[in-house]
Amino acid sequence: MDIDEITYKDRGEFLRGFSVIIRKNRSGIMDEKTMFLIIGKYFGFGEEFCEKSLEHLMINKYISEKPAVFSNELVAEFFIKNVTKIMSQTQSMSNETIEWLHQTAKINNVDFVI
Repeated sequence: MDIDEITYKDRGEFLRGFSVIIRKNRSGIMDEKTMFLIIGKYFGFGEEFCEKSLEHLMINKYISEKPAVFSNELVAEFFIKNVTKIMSQTQSMSNETIEWLHQTAKINNVDFVI
């Protein structure tokens, strides 16, 4: 999927969704934090914004943990597929994260298989 095909709202939702996953994993491993910064940069978010977001991730009560909702199924599939791939590489996917991804897939009408 080309970055130009992803709306700013969807980019923000992707980053928020990934932050929810990091929080749900409660591991705070460096690989997850590094991927958060890479994702933020890829989607055009400022480095300082991403670093501050990570710094306050575990205590920021304003980050909604509701399932991520995207503008279309293609973007939702892109999110689910890439986040699952990232989490399998870091070997840090908790049961709570898996359930959240199932809920996100369901609300966006896409399949989710590990």
